[in-house]
Amino acid sequence: MNYLKISFQVPVSFDQELLIAHLASFAFNGFEQETNRLTAYIEQKEFDDTLQKCIDSLQARYQLIVEQSLIANQNWNAQWESDYKPVIVDQFCAVRASFHAAITSVQYEIVVTPKMSFGTGHHATTYMMMKKMQDIDFNNKAVLDYGCGTGVLAILAQRLGASHLQAVDIDTWAYENTLENLSINAVESVQTYCGTLQEVPFRKVAILLANINRNVILDTMSSMSERLKDGGSLLCSGFLEEDIPKVSAQAAVHGLQLEDSMQRQQWRCLLFSKR
Repeated sequence: MNYLKISFQVPVSFDQELLIAHLASFAFNGFEQETNRLTAYIEQKEFDDTLQKCIDSLQARYQLIVEQSLIANQNWNAQWESDYKPVIVDQFCAVRASFHAAITSVQYEIVVTPKMSFGTGHHATTYMMMKKMQDIDFNNKAVLDYGCGTGVLAILAQRLGASHLQAVDIDTWAYENTLENLSINAVESVQTYCGTLQEVPFRKVAILLANINRNVILDTMSSMSERLKDGGSLLCSGFLEEDIPKVSAQAAVHGLQLEDSMQRQQWRCLLFSKR
């Protein structure tokens, strides 16, 4: 499996999160941010004319220098692992790789294999999802992790006492990485699926976690609401401040009321309850 490496050279003062937001609806497997460069990775087969037009538009709009190169799957994994650093969310939880020393200063520690799946905790949206989860009662609750990536949120939900867990991701690589990370963390109670939300057997859940992107959240708000019990919670992220009116309005149409929000960099995380 080959991957394309797309590098955007940007001024130091440029807000790289804006580029990530523009690219979020495409099937990118990960982003790396440096002082004056944003690098995005995508399977070669996922690169199409629509994405090329988007890149051309971004290049012209922001006067960017864009470079593309083909990399091998094995090289990507080696680079990803060498760059991976532990993520610590206050004294609440930490996410690390197996080659890091144990982190004993937190309540919950999660070990992941840092491959291409989204959800290692480094991105602002995953960090916020984990941080907000400490304010939610998961004890003996049914939980669905929609767009599970590495499975880190499902693992944390299990640590917090969730009794029935489902996880799904449309990306085969993410699905396989979730299974691997569940095994590493000795979590056996998560029913994991590869595909869309419709692939998950219908069950009313008390908590639905959706760290995806704005378009998917908007398009599946109805389905997510249908799967929530009355009084249940939807915790979602993957969008910017400017997206909140659309997300909140769509949620309201489907009986979801905004209860809380969080900001990290340019990204937002919202907590809704089902009326």
